[in-house]
Amino acid sequence: MSIAFFDVDETLITGKSMFLFLHRYAEEYPLQCGLTTAAIVRQLQALSKAGQPREAINRYYYSLFRHEPRAQVRAVAEALYREGGYGFHREVVAILRQHQARGDDVVFVSGSMTDILWPAMAALGVEHALCSEPVVVDEHYTGELWRTAIGEHKALHAQRYAQERGQPLAACYAFGDHISDLPLLALVGNPCAVNPCAALLAESQRRGWPVLWSNGG
Repeated sequence: MSIAFFDVDETLITGKSMFLFLHRYAEEYPLQCGLTTAAIVRQLQALSKAGQPREAINRYYYSLFRHEPRAQVRAVAEALYREGGYGFHREVVAILRQHQARGDDVVFVSGSMTDILWPAMAALGVEHALCSEPVVVDEHYTGELWRTAIGEHKALHAQRYAQERGQPLAACYAFGDHISDLPLLALVGNPCAVNPCAALLAESQRRGWPVLWSNGG
């Protein structure tokens, strides 16, 4: 048995779960922060254009959910999944199933929170996730994170997870699409770039890593 770490957004699914969820949630419940979806997207784009690190942008996103009820978020996440809100990369799902069939531990590693991803996890039979996770008090989000899973943090969480289970990293697998996934991919003995961005493609070719071009479906 080994461990297979899967990034989610644009690796396993074709889109970005946090944005898909935000649009679906705002359709049903105006955010208590008072911002519209369009205003939030503009702010996120502005932060990215200004060169803010992805971790800071990730924290800003979750700050918008201050006072939102967790049960409501999970219900909308389930509705989004049930309505076909996610497209999946078929080849990546097939690889995930292969790992499960041989008894490997499949783990999601994502900047998206488990409360958004749990329906996909349940459908795919994935029990473990190392995600950015919001602080919850009295079943409402505080707008803060107790764990972030962006960039180097993904690698740190994966390393700790493998060590706690006595699994050698050289025998582990990892899948990612973005250059920010590089620390996670470099951590394991069996990395794979999935539909990589230009920077990750160049780095994968330099290191001789396999590259998977997968179709959505």
